[in-house]
Amino acid sequence: MHVVKNALIVTMDAERRVVRNGHIWIEGDRIAKIGPAQEVRLPTGPYQAIDATEMIAIPGFVSTHNHLYSAVVRSLPYGGPEEETDQFFISWIERFWFKYLEDKVNKEQLRAGTLVNCLDQIRSGITTTADTVEGSNALPGALDAVDAGMQEAGIRGLIGFETTGRLGEAVAQKGLEENIRFFEKARSRTSRVEGCFNVHTTFTCSTELIQAVAEEARRRGARLQMHCCDDYWHSFDTTRRFGKRALKYLEDIGFLGADVLLAHCSYINQFEDPKLLAHYDVKVAHNSESNAIFGFWPDMARLIEAGVTVGLGVDGMTHSMFEIMRTAQMIHRIRYYNISMFPDTQVLEMATLQGAKCLGKEKDIGSLEAGKKADLVLLDNRSAVPVFENNVYNHIVSSCDRSDVNSVFIDGRPILRNREFVDVDEQAAREQCRQAALELWKGNNWPVP
Repeated sequence: MHVVKNALIVTMDAERRVVRNGHIWIEGDRIAKIGPAQEVRLPTGPYQAIDATEMIAIPGFVSTHNHLYSAVVRSLPYGGPEEETDQFFISWIERFWFKYLEDKVNKEQLRAGTLVNCLDQIRSGITTTADTVEGSNALPGALDAVDAGMQEAGIRGLIGFETTGRLGEAVAQKGLEENIRFFEKARSRTSRVEGCFNVHTTFTCSTELIQAVAEEARRRGARLQMHCCDDYWHSFDTTRRFGKRALKYLEDIGFLGADVLLAHCSYINQFEDPKLLAHYDVKVAHNSESNAIFGFWPDMARLIEAGVTVGLGVDGMTHSMFEIMRTAQMIHRIRYYNISMFPDTQVLEMATLQGAKCLGKEKDIGSLEAGKKADLVLLDNRSAVPVFENNVYNHIVSSCDRSDVNSVFIDGRPILRNREFVDVDEQAAREQCRQAALELWKGNNWPVP
């Protein structure tokens, strides 16, 4: 048994309790007791104590959208053809990302990149991550490579392969078969990493392929993930082909449902689509920071107003949920010139409990409560002012960063203690990732050191 004692606990439970000088009993992989020290007290039997005096305990963050392998494609030494004129996302992704990265990565690059990205996310307080795995060159077995990296890191996750039709029917079938095979494999074992079914986009997949992925997923009770409207092109394309915007098209082909998580939704019809998503209880992964980096301005205000469940995603290229929370808050306040929008409590909910709901895991994670999984983060309280019930949400969202993450527990196990990984050689993992990145660069005839 572990006991986290003397913490300021931000529970994110139904009452949004903040507990001063609180204890958390961890038995096995779950929270056994949680509450003020005078009520919970300390066990009389043997236990391992974690003194959290001057620390803040929060639920582990949930990242609802990732491309974990992409640690190997950060800080590239080459920007792609026609760098000066290739100014639109759809052009850049088709002429650069697909050709030089997504279609080139192999299993070792998937594994090495995933491991480092998971370590970075754990350092940022992320304990659960949902991954959309790219890399048709690594089929079959792409999901096993990503799974291996996640297992080594110790993170909780939900992963599926990004089934796509842009490389032909044979590759599309391989992608679907990869999802089926890994989902059955993951379901037959006890593991923090589970399977789901992923499909790329409306503009890279035929109607028949999207429907086939949904049918195979629903036959097994699996969840579905898809990119949707991160760029204007999604709806331009479906309007050109079918006379319908992207989300209306997905409704009409029977794709939308409570089992669906759509990433981005940056460029939707703000008058009709929020109601549509709410009607089908579709979940949305809001990737505020990565979208802003690519020049998108995603607007989640009307979705949330309509009752859509919106979580936050890392999207692979950045890894600090603190930055992502602040970006989500800032872009909406700037857009609407309203400093009361996206208050700290709401943004922290999006990073925890709403993220858990996006993955269908709200009964197990997303808040610190007795009976739930012991996925929690201890933040050092280095504030220049006293932190208590009235300002702790503001402190977490506005002031904290990954440097404040002291310890991370997943499934009741200490994964990070006093800023050091317990079971992983982080430096060796980074060196493996650097070597994998060099091999990718060499394969593209890019500059190398």
